[in-house]
Amino acid sequence: MASAPTKIDPIRDRYFRPLEVAESTTDTLFYIAALLSFTVLLVNKNEYQTAYSIVQIAFVLSVIVVFFLGLGIRLYWTPRAEDQRRLDLLSNAHGVPLTHEQTTGYYNNDQTDPIKRLGVAVMENSHFSRAIALEMAKTERLKVLIYLAAFVIVLLYRNTELAVAATAAQAIFSEQILSRWFRLEWLRIRCDDTYKHLYSVFQASPNRSTMNARVLEFAMFYETGKANAGIMLSAKVFQKLNPSLSMEWDRIKATLKI
Repeated sequence: MASAPTKIDPIRDRYFRPLEVAESTTDTLFYIAALLSFTVLLVNKNEYQTAYSIVQIAFVLSVIVVFFLGLGIRLYWTPRAEDQRRLDLLSNAHGVPLTHEQTTGYYNNDQTDPIKRLGVAVMENSHFSRAIALEMAKTERLKVLIYLAAFVIVLLYRNTELAVAATAAQAIFSEQILSRWFRLEWLRIRCDDTYKHLYSVFQASPNRSTMNARVLEFAMFYETGKANAGIMLSAKVFQKLNPSLSMEWDRIKATLKI
């Protein structure tokens, strides 16, 4: 039995790892800030002036750091990582080394036409991405459900102060909870649409001009979807699903004869 090709991904280690650290740090600081915002409401300012001041300062600092990390993620770490990933994708499709940092063993198709090879690679990416996003969404759905249930309980409890309810609402409707879930679900749907559209293109086998135009259309559709969602897919989930998704992808290629 032939051994599986060695997979090497220098782009993840150099560009996506710092992004993962930044996102993880942002999430941690967000929850710290949320906890501190509730703590401020519980500390008696007149009786515990020093403790109140410390909590306020810690809260302000955590919010400032989260703000600048968020900017860095949106404007530096994510674009830098995704740009390198696109260069690798195009390098593989066209056989041109647009970057010296290229993956090995990740794009497995035998197409010789550059545009068709690109289309198969994007279809493979969307096949994996939609499954990973779905697995991640299961956790996010549960988390959002728990937070919303707690929020409703807080609102229905008559003795809850308005400031506490407002603080809870600010936390739930933030980038890290409800917005993140919406963006993840949107990305999942976008990846699923990309896969289905490209599947239809390769199944129909249109003339070359139409094929090229449709492939480029959905390649851009997929890339703009990732950019707008601003969600980094989990490497841990990828490793978990990779064996089954790879076998399914081999069956898809055989069915479409690509």
